[in-house]
Amino acid sequence: MTTLSERIVSNMSPADQRKHLSEMVRIAELEWNAADDNASRLEEGRSINMAEMKLELVASGAAKSMSAAEDYVRASQKWKDYVRKTHDARRVANDLRTEWRKLERDYFGANSDEKREQNQMRMSR
Repeated sequence: MTTLSERIVSNMSPADQRKHLSEMVRIAELEWNAADDNASRLEEGRSINMAEMKLELVASGAAKSMSAAEDYVRASQKWKDYVRKTHDARRVANDLRTEWRKLERDYFGANSDEKREQNQMRMSR
């Protein structure tokens, strides 16, 4: 069973198919850029988040030293949730990069198939 997008693409001329694939590659790359930016910001924020949480614990008297505060932070659910969120964001970015690269390969494959057909037609004349 073919999907709607496959039927639409199959009704397009080869030039329109290439334009369509090229646009899909562009959109996939933009989606990856956004997800990668989000993951990078979360990764950069880890040290800021850690420092803020440690300072709060020491200032409130809940921890006597910064190293004790770090142990409390690393054991806290808030920190575990932040680390999980960071890892999830990186996974989303990596998955989107995989999709972008697949579309890119499809695009270049379509281009090389057309070039091969053109060369075969030239040689058969």
